[in-house]
Order: sequence, then structure tokens, then C-alpha cells
Amino acid sequence: MRRAPAARLARQGALARPPRGGPALERAKRVEPSTFGGARRFQVPRPLASLFPARLKSPRTAARSDPNKRLLATGCSRTYPLPGGVGMASGRRINRLGAAIAISAALGWAIVCPADEGALIERDWRMQDGIQTPREPCTYAAAIERTLVRGDSLVADLQRSGVTLGQLRREWASVRREWERLSKDEPTTEGRWFDLWRRVHVLRRRIVLTNPLARFGPLVFVKHVPSAFSHQLTQYYGRDAKPGGGLFVLEEPGRSMRCRRLAAELPPGSYLHPDVSFDGQRILFAYCHVEEAPRNRDAHPDVFYHLHEVGADGSGLRQLTAGPFDDFSPCHLPNGRIVFVSTRRGGFHRCGRGPCPTYTLALCEADGSRPRTVSWHETHEWDPCPLHDGRIIYTRWDYVDRHAVHYQQLWTSRPDGSQAAAFYGNNTFNPVGTWEARPVPGSTQVMATAAAHHAMTAGSIILIDTSRGIDGPDPVTRLTPDALFPESEVPVIRETGGHWHAPVGVSTRPPMPVEQKRWPGHCYRSPWPLSETYFLAAYSYRPLIGEPTANPPDMFGLYLVDRFGNKELLYRDAETSSVWPVPLRPRARPPVVPTARREGDDEGPSPSASRGGAAPSPGPPPAESRLGARYGEGTFFLANVYESEPPLPAGSMVKHLRIVQVLPKSTPHINTPPVGLPNASPGKHVLGTVPVKADGSACFRAPAGLPLAFQALDERGMAVQVMRSIVYLQAGETASCAGCHEPRMAAPPSRAAPGALRRPPSQISPGPDGSRPLSYPRLVQPVLDAYCVRCHSGPKPKKGLVLTGEPQGHFTRSYNALAPRVAWSAWGGRGGDFRKVNCEPLGTTTCR
Repeated sequence: MRRAPAARLARQGALARPPRGGPALERAKRVEPSTFGGARRFQVPRPLASLFPARLKSPRTAARSDPNKRLLATGCSRTYPLPGGVGMASGRRINRLGAAIAISAALGWAIVCPADEGALIERDWRMQDGIQTPREPCTYAAAIERTLVRGDSLVADLQRSGVTLGQLRREWASVRREWERLSKDEPTTEGRWFDLWRRVHVLRRRIVLTNPLARFGPLVFVKHVPSAFSHQLTQYYGRDAKPGGGLFVLEEPGRSMRCRRLAAELPPGSYLHPDVSFDGQRILFAYCHVEEAPRNRDAHPDVFYHLHEVGADGSGLRQLTAGPFDDFSPCHLPNGRIVFVSTRRGGFHRCGRGPCPTYTLALCEADGSRPRTVSWHETHEWDPCPLHDGRIIYTRWDYVDRHAVHYQQLWTSRPDGSQAAAFYGNNTFNPVGTWEARPVPGSTQVMATAAAHHAMTAGSIILIDTSRGIDGPDPVTRLTPDALFPESEVPVIRETGGHWHAPVGVSTRPPMPVEQKRWPGHCYRSPWPLSETYFLAAYSYRPLIGEPTANPPDMFGLYLVDRFGNKELLYRDAETSSVWPVPLRPRARPPVVPTARREGDDEGPSPSASRGGAAPSPGPPPAESRLGARYGEGTFFLANVYESEPPLPAGSMVKHLRIVQVLPKSTPHINTPPVGLPNASPGKHVLGTVPVKADGSACFRAPAGLPLAFQALDERGMAVQVMRSIVYLQAGETASCAGCHEPRMAAPPSRAAPGALRRPPSQISPGPDGSRPLSYPRLVQPVLDAYCVRCHSGPKPKKGLVLTGEPQGHFTRSYNALAPRVAWSAWGGRGGDFRKVNCEPLGTTTCR
């Protein structure tokens, strides 16, 4: 394509204002019904015509009578606020039309307003293109050029896919020729540029909607006001919820913004995470009743999200779960059950002010009965979704003895919670985290949101191809490169001052897209893949706001997006964000994955139910002879401990594995009390040790329902490698691995049957007193008292080292003297680059 000189484009389209008059202006004022795919033009009913003057001052009647019509009523009677007053529609008020809609809605008439929808869509094009924006403004000529480039890619892709564009293709070639002709003309009036700019956008939208993948039928979505505290954890607590929104169906996406409300009989509250059943007949969602925004984080301690269900036609609304738990992110499973996320696990997060109860994967029956925890991870998990093979993909926060910010990445498990394994990113710094993963139809890849830690879920949409690796940038394709990864590549705004920025994983800062300059902090979320190229998503021009304040209520609208940069508005509410679009249609049911639980164990009561609804408490550990009596037992098999990534230290001979239980945090705030020098470190039980055979194999029984970590020990009982994650077993499950952090993409070598499989599984040999829980005063201090204190005490201790058990601060004098002298791993607590001092993302205890 021939490019026009920049100076000429600047003269011809200078700061791109709407035409001041003439035929082009008259054409701009006309909004034809076919232009934006809307319904027929609204005509004022004759009996109402005489009421206009009296009703002009009350255009919100529609919103009061039916919240479903708020977009239409307020949209036609008020100014849509724009950052910086963008575009010619920013000052428009269509008062008479608004009054007509308000009156008609009050009478119960279903009103469609194509003229107003057209204004919304055109204003969105202006914001995308930078027409009269306060930052990075763009001329009509330059905007046309960029739209043509993106449209060319779209047209070519559709033609490769066998889509017949016919007349649309000829019209596209025609507007391209017109652009080239105007670029050569000098001078060209601003009105001509505006007219062509609008024609190009209208035509591109028609082409976008011609795509067979865009014919997905009605969309279920949620109108949602972001929580009072912007963070990955607090965004889904009922105590932080703000009222507003509801569950809606957009009847004709791309053709009309008319929508109907479901579950309207529920009182005011907050809505999350719709999910449509495989037959397209039922919709799951989470809801909590809240009538006013919390004044602070302690104002609504008794508000909780619960699972609800309603028919696609609005019938059969019912509440599925109850109790003092937050239950959200429900998802239909192929076997008819529901997987969701719940605080029924018990415990709290470790690294900040609380209370932030831990939430992990849970299951219930289709009617909500028998809710039970199926993930025993020690901290938070998000967004479960079935993959094409029947496994569940979800996000896990995995920061045992390592940095708290960078490890919210993707994991998989069977629907019963067994076979939990890292899917992507567990040793990746950029993006900071990956949420909202969904499988792509007809593909092995997944689509997800690359988001921040210190903010609610929003950022950039990516594809992940694990055939290219399970860590680092190679498996990642950026579908929305106009939005950089928040917190790692660009800072997240902190309204109280400063920003959240953790760029340690960014070796080379990517170029700053013009959209990022124009709309700093703009972001995407809740992708729904239609293919590897086309998808639905929510998008916000407003910046993502990080902890501790709230995001604006009206951030997000719904869009049809492609990887070429084309983005067409489907729906936007003037007051409330629209998120989580889901096509309301039948879809393929993945295969049912057999349970790994022992027969009968899957029918046991929920741990929370057995406590009368109270949250599980860590409580005192059972006696060693009763390990596993609480939730049953399972079996671990390790093929070869020497298959390790990173490699074990040269010459290491592993003789035992130490089995460590990572305890849930039982108090709501960080380091209250501290359990040692490592910052925000979890408490631990040392359950004991099991033998490792000469060939590196081990097989042993272990209690189910507990988060466990392993340490490889040499002949002296010293750790040569430690685990920076946890595993757990379901009752009756057998879990196996090839090695310690073994390369996931490599097949294990062929060899004879491992020695550990030639005998029954080992039992755990308990450690000495003071191991459960790990207690320095009980385990270590008696040794110091017997062998060391006689020289290391008194007014002149040897080498100035006092090793007595006298209290000193939170700990004892001996602990404070010895702990800084030994290797230990944790997030924070020591100066310097944590990647070096704490051996991250992978490392051994030899680091100091």
C-alpha cells in the first residue's frame, strides 16, 4: 500500500474534527437502520406525541420502571461521559427521543433505539482511533490507513477460511481506492475525510459480522460493579461487593443492544460468573445480596456469594449453596456435577491485611447438594473450566517459600481434584499471573487473561500453546498487543499514591503501543474464544486501578475482537460494567474423566458439612498411627529423584524424602504471629521420612486431603533440594511423577522396573518430638542446651554467640543468632535481588 506523506496527512485531517457543514454533515447526521445492524427506526407513537413537552424533564422513567431498559432510556436522554470529552457525540442529548423511550418503557413497550446505538458505536470508533483524544490524537486520514491495514488482514483471513464476501469485498477495495485517491489530492476537505472514515468503519463492521463465527446467537452476560477493594483476592468476597447490575441476555449481538434480564426477582446485589449448561437450557451464576457499598472492609462481614441457577427463559430460579462461605465461579461438568470456587477450604492468605479467607476448588451435585472441597492447596485458586479432554484448568497461587507476586498461573486436575499438575507458568515472572483460561474450539491451545496481582482480573488477552513449553514467553501469543501486561510490563495505578510495578521478568521492555499511550492502563478481561483468531471479550478504556481502592463502576463493554486489532462494540451500559459474555447455545460436552478416588470415598460428606457449616480449622494433628484417618490415604510413586530440573548438586546421593505438611494459616493478618524469619511463611508439620532406592525411586503411602511438600535428603539427612510448591492426594488416589521438577516435555528413559515398585509402598517414619508442628523450642533448643549452651551463654559467650532459649522479641536468643547464618527460602525478609538470594524461579537450598 502506498503511504501518503505524514505532513500531507496532517494537513488533510488535522486533529480530525467532525465536518462543520455541507452534504457530508447531513450524511453524518443520518443513521440508517442497516448501518449498524439495528432494528427498524424508532417512531414516536401518535398518542404520546403531545406529551413530549411535559415529559422532557423526566427521561429516567424507563430506568425506574425496568432496569433492563436503562441503557436505552439513559442512553437516549443523557450525555455519555467520555474521558477528556472525546468525539462529537460527547455533548449530544437526544431529549425528545429519550422522553419517548421513557414513556413507552413505562407503558411496558419494548423499545429499540438504533439511532442511539449508532451514536454509541461511532463514538467507540472515535475512541479506538484517537479522534480528538487528549492523548495521542489521530487524524481521520491516519485512522483510515490503520483501519484499512487491519481490515485487509480480516478480509484475507475470512477468504482463506472459505467465507464468500462478494459485494463486501468489492466495496472494501473501493474504499481503499478512495483513500489512496484522497491521499493524493491536495487539499482535501475535512468533511470528505470524515465521510470516508465513517464509510470504512461501517463497512468493516459489516464484514466482521459476516464472519460465521460471529453468528453465535444470544449472549448471556453479567452487569457488575467492581468490588470496593481492587485485588485478585478481594474481588470475589461478598464482604467487599458493591450493589448494581444483574444477569442479562443480549438477544441480537451486533444487530441490536436490546437485552432482557434474568433473575430480576432477586433483591439488589452483585453478580458474578455466568455459565451455560451444555444443552443451552440452564445458567449458573454467583450472587450476593448487598444494598449499599461497604464503608470499609469490616462493614459487611456477613455477606457471601452463593451459587444460583435459572433457566434460559427466566424460569426456575433457585439458590444452590448456602452458609458462611463465598461460593462463586461455577462451571458445569460433563458428569452433571458443578465445579466452583469456595472458601470452604478454611484458612487465610498469608501476605497482607485480612481477613482474606482461602478459596479453592470445590464440587457439588447439580442441585447444589453435598458441597465439598476437592483441592487442598494452601492458598487461593480461581476460574475452573473444563478442557476438551475433560480435565479442569484453573489458576493457582503457588508461593510456598518464594515470592508472593509472580506465581498465579495455570494448573489442571481431574474433576474430582486428583492429578493436580502445573499447566503453564509456574516458574514464569511475566505475565505476573494468568486467569480466566478457556479452551479454544478445535484447538489444543487455551485463551486467558494476563493480569496483575495487586488489582482485579484485567489486562491483556493471550493464547497459550504448551506444545512450545510450559514456562516463559515461547508458548504465549499476544492477541491484544495494544494492552501490555499489567504490573510487569506497565505499572498499575495506585490511587492512594505511587503504583504497583514488578518488572523483574521483563528482560527487554516491549515497545509502547499507541493505544497504551492514548489510554494508559486500558485493559481487557473475560475472553470467550470462538477460534484461535476471533473471540468475545470485555474491554475498558478506563485505566485499571490497583489495591487498595475500587475501580469505576462503568469500565467495561462487550466486544467482538480478533487478533488483527479489529474490535467492534456489541454492548455497553452507561453506568455499569458488562463482563463475562457467554453464548446462550448448546455446545459439545467433553468426555467424562473417571474418578481417581477409591470407590465409596467420592460419596463421603463434605469436611465443612461434618463441622455443621463451620470453616475447617487446622486443629491438633492426629496421632502418627492414625495418619490419613481423617480423609483416607493415597499413594505416591517417584520414578527417579535424579531426573531433576535444575540438576541436583554434583555428587548428591539421595537416601530419603522428607514429607512436610504445609499448614493453612489460622489467623487473618500477615505474620500474626510470625512463624520464623521468613516473611509470611506458612507453618509446617514434618510428617516424617520415606526411603529412596539406589535407582532414585520411591513409593509410599501418604494421608489424603493435606497439602504436602517434599525434600530430598542425603545420607546425613541434609536437604539437597526442596520443593517450592505442594501436592495433595484424594482418598484412594495413586499419583506419580518422573522426577523432581523433571522436564515436562521429555519422556522418561526406558529402564527396568524401579526398585520401589518391587515391594509394597513404604509407610512414613515419623520424626522426633517437635516435628509436628515444626517447633524450634521443642526440636532444636534441647540439643543446644545439651551440647552448646555451656560455652555460648553468660556475659562472655564464645565468639559472642548466645544460644540460650531465653525469649527475645518474637523468638529466642538462640534462634535469632542462628537463623540468619543458615540457608533458608522464603518471600522477602532479606535484602538483594530475590532471584539470587532466594533462587527463583527454580533453585536449591545451596543459595544464600
